[in-house]
Amino acid sequence: MNPDLTIRNYRPADFDALLRLKNMSAALAPDGHYMSAQALRGVMGRPGYMSERDLFVAEIAGTVVGYLDINAETRIGRAVLEVLVLPEYRQRGIARELYRQAAPRAKATGAKVAHVNVREENTTGRLVLEKAGFNPVRRFYEMKMDLSVVPEPSTSTAFTMRCLQAGEEANLAGLQNRCFTDSWGYNPNTAAEIEYACNTTENARDLIFLAIDMDRLVGYHWMNIEHNEQGESQGRASMLGVDPDYRGKDIGRELMLLGMACLKGRGLRIARLTVDSENLAANNLYHSIGFKKSDTSLWYEKALQ
Repeated sequence: MNPDLTIRNYRPADFDALLRLKNMSAALAPDGHYMSAQALRGVMGRPGYMSERDLFVAEIAGTVVGYLDINAETRIGRAVLEVLVLPEYRQRGIARELYRQAAPRAKATGAKVAHVNVREENTTGRLVLEKAGFNPVRRFYEMKMDLSVVPEPSTSTAFTMRCLQAGEEANLAGLQNRCFTDSWGYNPNTAAEIEYACNTTENARDLIFLAIDMDRLVGYHWMNIEHNEQGESQGRASMLGVDPDYRGKDIGRELMLLGMACLKGRGLRIARLTVDSENLAANNLYHSIGFKKSDTSLWYEKALQ
């Protein structure tokens, strides 16, 4: 261990260094994308998160060389950890020390397990996790679609399709939680969290499509537009859900096609999504529309003692 190494909580003066490290981390992730300063501030201001408590940095000689970020998902008893150490400072035990000092905070949130997501091809990262006592528990696929070949959405659906409106966040939270109650890794959302996400992302509600039967919300498709440092954009299908009582009626397919047409209409050429490898219905739907697997990631788990 480097005697000059300091592990401490995040301070506001660390913001620029953290932004650089976050973007390095995103580049290594299967679903990674460039994060602007505005986007990072939005993430750090989300309900229930406090950077000075949940974010740890590794510092050597005044330089921030790594970080470990805790996203506590208290409703399902897990803490999702994001960790990165600069390449030139690796193999010095810094990641291990970050985890050792951050673990008590993760446990204090009420989490029983810690989860880390890593690309399947990242053999170095996987080895570090396995040496630290983490074990792989789930595989996810990253999928990609060329929007030039997206099928046209149906014009004869029996359901009303429109964008989310302000004031409907509680209804959307209720639908989300019904849709994903039994889904691995799903942390139930609240209306406040959805409202915050909408208010901190430009035109967010215009990218959330709803399916409505009479006055009942029965499905939704939440999309995002991501940008890289060069200003190039691509779409992402972040969440697609259909009320369990309404499955088997092609609502998910129509919402997906409507969303892809929207992204294409905005001039985007590529759309991406992430899906649980064990969710066969979702995998079949995405393949039928034109998505193809482009990457694979693994979720690692360790019990918090």
